[in-house]
Amino acid sequence: MKIIHEPAESALTQSNAAVGSAVRRPEHETLAKLRAVMQAGSYDALVALSQDNVTYTAGFLVPSHATNRFRRTIAVLAGDRFATQIVVNVEELQAKARSRFDDVRAYNQFTQQPAEVLADALIEAGVAEGRIAIELDFIPAADFLILQKRLPNAKFEPCADLFFNARMIKTGEEIGILRRGGVVTERVIYDVLKQIKVGMTEVDVARKIVDQMIAAGSAQFKYRVGSGVNSSVTNCGTTNKRIEAGDVIRIEVLGDFENYRSNVTRTAVAGKPTARQKDIWGKLIRARELCKTMLRPGVPVADVYRAYVATCRESGIEPTLKFLGHGIGQTIHEEPYITDTRTIVFEPNITFTMEPLYMIPGEMGFHAEDMYVITEGGFESITGTICSNDELIEVG
Repeated sequence: MKIIHEPAESALTQSNAAVGSAVRRPEHETLAKLRAVMQAGSYDALVALSQDNVTYTAGFLVPSHATNRFRRTIAVLAGDRFATQIVVNVEELQAKARSRFDDVRAYNQFTQQPAEVLADALIEAGVAEGRIAIELDFIPAADFLILQKRLPNAKFEPCADLFFNARMIKTGEEIGILRRGGVVTERVIYDVLKQIKVGMTEVDVARKIVDQMIAAGSAQFKYRVGSGVNSSVTNCGTTNKRIEAGDVIRIEVLGDFENYRSNVTRTAVAGKPTARQKDIWGKLIRARELCKTMLRPGVPVADVYRAYVATCRESGIEPTLKFLGHGIGQTIHEEPYITDTRTIVFEPNITFTMEPLYMIPGEMGFHAEDMYVITEGGFESITGTICSNDELIEVG
């Protein structure tokens, strides 16, 4: 049962002052969405501590959250309107300028424990004896011990699924960012593929990716370039191996635009593909195309995965991955994973990838990855029109 809070007058006054400007303007739709799912679960407070969930909640990444594990960044929602973000004092001004939270509280990393500031906030919000949904899979044990000591009557419960489910359904703003990032990433791969020549190294190719991604506005991204035998390593490193005639070349780029990711992969051949290479590729693409016909609201993701596996097996190949794709948003891998262990059903505004992948260890690897969004009537391809990989791409 949800507890009813009647905070002391002094606490209520402080709370009103803290969220004063929030009262004057509507709460951001992401905060309102999270507050709604928190209340639907009969929780009294929701606390995020991880980089991706705090960034999702606050709308921007506190820089040192990604680089300094001692500098905690925390987002707190409680009751009908309490909302605060806790940051290290060196990030205070930037947080006040960019956060969705009107109430930003700073701590001194040398003299204060951020968990103490969090405990103060939860007490002020009137939830010291409530059900608190918190990232138990992320909070440091030392911080949790402080919370338990300060709030001995609170009930702390995990909230991983709450955030996964909330983040799975994207807003129009989020889809717009993902769409822009996907298109830019595909364009970069298209331009780089045109420049590949036999004799170049994988690192040579990577330099072109780096230059063009930075020029396109993404500085925090990852990539993989694998050729020949190296293409058969699922998460290959990029090496100084020279590209040889007949090599399969696999390029994967994982972009970062406004804290949202892109994920596009293309497979090419240096020269003309062999009959065997074309045969394998045709089987993978046929399985993917069958799955596309199933993409619409109401379809279980597990059904799509089972259809993919069955089609591949009927063609005589065994998919290397135990999933066909994954959700994409603030992180590369989000729910829904398209696999038979998930009970999730497609809904409008779910963004995801499909990545049929088949590795022949020690020889070569085949992999195409594109981004999609479920719509009211079916789906839209975010990528796949600039640099089609329906057939193996010939380069060199």
